[in-house]
Amino acid sequence: MSISRDESRFQVLWTDFLEGELEDAPYQELRGMLAADAELLEEATRLYQTHHLLGLLAAEEPSREEAFVQETMARLPVSQDRLVSRIMSKLPHSREKAFGPRAGRSWRQWIAPFALLCVLVLYLQYFSPGGRHIAPTPAGNTASLAELGTQGDVRLANQSRARFFGELASPTGSSVPTGREYVLIEGLVELSFPQGATAIIEGPAVYRVLSTECLAMDMGRCSVHAPDGAEGFRVETPSTRVVDRGTRFTVSVSELNETDVQVVEGAADVYRYPHHAPRHDDAEEVEDLPLVKRLVHGEARRFTGAGSAPMLSVPFDPAAYRALLPDRVVSYEATRENGGARELLDVTIQRGGKLQHIPAAELIPAEVVWFRGNLLNVHLVGEDVLPEMRTWMSSDFSLITGIINPGGSETPLTSNPILQRDEATGEMGTPGMAFRFERPVVNGPGADVVLFDIQSFSNPPQGDAFHVSPLHFREGLKSHTIQQFDLTMESPAALDIASFNVFRFEEPINSPGELERIACVPQRQVVKFRALAVGIDLSDLGYADGEEVAGLFIQDALDDKHYIDPVFVGGLPTRETGER
Repeated sequence: MSISRDESRFQVLWTDFLEGELEDAPYQELRGMLAADAELLEEATRLYQTHHLLGLLAAEEPSREEAFVQETMARLPVSQDRLVSRIMSKLPHSREKAFGPRAGRSWRQWIAPFALLCVLVLYLQYFSPGGRHIAPTPAGNTASLAELGTQGDVRLANQSRARFFGELASPTGSSVPTGREYVLIEGLVELSFPQGATAIIEGPAVYRVLSTECLAMDMGRCSVHAPDGAEGFRVETPSTRVVDRGTRFTVSVSELNETDVQVVEGAADVYRYPHHAPRHDDAEEVEDLPLVKRLVHGEARRFTGAGSAPMLSVPFDPAAYRALLPDRVVSYEATRENGGARELLDVTIQRGGKLQHIPAAELIPAEVVWFRGNLLNVHLVGEDVLPEMRTWMSSDFSLITGIINPGGSETPLTSNPILQRDEATGEMGTPGMAFRFERPVVNGPGADVVLFDIQSFSNPPQGDAFHVSPLHFREGLKSHTIQQFDLTMESPAALDIASFNVFRFEEPINSPGELERIACVPQRQVVKFRALAVGIDLSDLGYADGEEVAGLFIQDALDDKHYIDPVFVGGLPTRETGER
């Protein structure tokens, strides 16, 4: 059979397969074709990625289709990293940024290759054999820099709310390919280099790893730490080269190619490219470039261009240097059921700059003592059979049971919430839900409470905004609004959860008593959900260090049509459990 006929036959069989119309004999024929032809195998994978992404929200039962796809993926002749690199190699290459004054190409020319890359990355994230979640490094998604430094390549050591243009964030601990351009829309990432240097990059930024000792910043800011053994680490910008001389320094590149360099500790040499000379991305000798300035501790300069452009003094700002990523929920682990997370096992969280690994059994459960819902009348998620007390559903460690869709307010509370319904007057209590902890939570460094929320792909990817308030206000206490979760829909550490039921009530729920007694009807969810997580710092509510807090009040922020769906709220223990 000629190649053209072979491809034509493949297209017919593959189309029938995607549409569910392939009989057994043609099905076996298709399997044989893919087993014999690596190029058809890769083409089938690409076509299936597009087809499956269009049905991303549909939860599918195991079938011949899924088994066949897993068999197909297992025979791919290249690894996932190599497959991504192959697609990346087909993108237009330029040392200039793909936007702004330096861009020489129309942005429309990038749509098709970026779309192909997005499809590929999303497929590998969500539909690779064995499930969507890619296991983090053993250090709970924040790898030891010493461990990463011995692995011989550049690694993504940490990340916080990182969002990239055209792709999902890679799992923490992943290798960072040399020469690939990353467009960090928002958030922060920390890169670790084999010789011990680290760089924290703040979005928005455009950057590339050029070698194991070199980072290129086309736009944005990075904070570099090069300890003993990492001397000579350099940062390339469109007009300058910054070389470490044993130091901590920041490099900030504007859209106009202005480069600000300031040294927080030690010294750094700044070299400038000749006027109109192209920038070299290889290991060009530093001595080939003219040394403009050696900066030492407390000095800051702005380099406005190549050649003889003036160098300007700028105010030294030590706060611009970022030594650590923010305190946050880093990751969590849970038991699995049919590929989905079910029971929370542990949480890894950074508190006061220190990483803590906390088993679920050491978290402080919270009981729902007040609830007034919204007009959706869907307020429970859980198993097929409800427990004796429905309010208990938010006190266990299950990520698929809880009390959801509390009422809310556009304006945060400034006085005590009303936690009862006046039957005599008919006056309702405050919309929202009140939690009382099993024992008081002590306000310490960083987050003191962790909240898990379930979210589907049709909901806001950053999570539903909500207000958290004291149960009893006094001078100095206030409400705090959380606009974005630490682990969002786009976070590699956020897990898909197992299937569950939602329970729809016959009438609105305006009290915990009504939540217990009013009839509700279960409905099995077929939409894919994911468990998001965020830490709540009691200091943001005005509590003093060491102060004990008995409970909290939560309201949806009513900033859109979606409502928060908390499935677990727990206090963090005071002892430094599992600190690393």
